[in-house]
Amino acid sequence: MLCCFLELEMSIVSPDTYAELAPMRRDEPLARWTTLRLGGPAEFFFEPRTPDDLWKLLTRLDEDGVPYRMLGGGANVLAPDSGVPGAVIHTGGMRRVFRDGELGLRAWAGATNQQLVRSAAEHGMAGVEELIGVPGHVGGSLAMNAGSPTWGLWDQVEEVTLWLPGGEVVARTPDDVQPSYRNGNLRGAIALEVLLKFSADRPQAVKERQEAYLRRKNETQPVTLASAGCAFRNPEGDSAGRLIDAAGLKGVREGSVVVSEKHANFLVHEGGGTAAQARTLLAHIAATVQEKFGVALHQELVIWPELV
Repeated sequence: MLCCFLELEMSIVSPDTYAELAPMRRDEPLARWTTLRLGGPAEFFFEPRTPDDLWKLLTRLDEDGVPYRMLGGGANVLAPDSGVPGAVIHTGGMRRVFRDGELGLRAWAGATNQQLVRSAAEHGMAGVEELIGVPGHVGGSLAMNAGSPTWGLWDQVEEVTLWLPGGEVVARTPDDVQPSYRNGNLRGAIALEVLLKFSADRPQAVKERQEAYLRRKNETQPVTLASAGCAFRNPEGDSAGRLIDAAGLKGVREGSVVVSEKHANFLVHEGGGTAAQARTLLAHIAATVQEKFGVALHQELVIWPELV
C-alpha cells in the first residue's frame, strides 16, 4: 500500500523524530526483506512492535506528508532496484498470536502465516490449513486475501481492526469490507490486528490436513528457492500456471530471473538479478499468453515502481 507521494523536504520533516514510535534504520536493503531477494534501499525503514505503535506511526507520517509503503513478509512484492524514498514500514516486530474465546485467535499484523497455522493446530481449531507453506505476514495476507483458488483468509475473519488514512482506527467485519478473490478490498486502510473464527477439531486431525497440504505444495511449487509466490491471478475458470506452461514459457529467463520449471506461475531469482529483469519477464509472459490464447493475465505480484 502506498500513501500518495507528496513533495517533501526531509530537512523540514525528519524521520528521526519518529524514533520514539518505532525502531528505524536508514538505507536498509529491501532485498533482505523480500522473498525474491530483490530491491534497493529503503530511505527510512521502521519496525513498529505493537498495533498501537503502528497506528501512531502511520498517523504521524500521514499528517506530515511523508510517503510510506507497508511491507510484511515481502512474499508478494517486487521492490525497485533504485530503492524507495520516504518510509518503509515492516511489520516483522509485531509477531503475536493469542487465543480469544473458545474458538478464536487474535493475530497482530506482523504474525507470520505459519505462526497462525501452528497456533490453530495446537488449539484444535480448523479453518486455516490451506495457509500452511504460504509465506508472509497476516496483515499482508488480509490485504490480498491470501489462500487457495477456493479459500481465502477472509473466510475465517470475525473482525479486523483497521487504520484509515487520516488517523481513525475502526473495527470492520467481512460484510463491511466485501473481500474477493486475491483482494482484501481494504482501499487504503491498513490492518492492525484481526480476530479469526474457527471450528473445533482434534489437534492431530488438523495437523494431518496441514501436512497433506504442505506435501502437495512441496511437490508442485519451488518452495525452497527465492520466489514470490504466484506472479499472476488465476483467470476465471482457468489457471495462470496452465496457460503459461501451455505457452511454452517454463524455463524462459531474463538474466537471473526465470520462469520456474516446477510451477509456471512462479518466478525464481537465481542470484545476482534485478527487479528490472523480473518486470521484463512478467511483461513477456503476459504478452505471450495474450497473443496465444487471448487471455489477459493480471498480476498478483505487487510491483513497486522505480524512481524516475
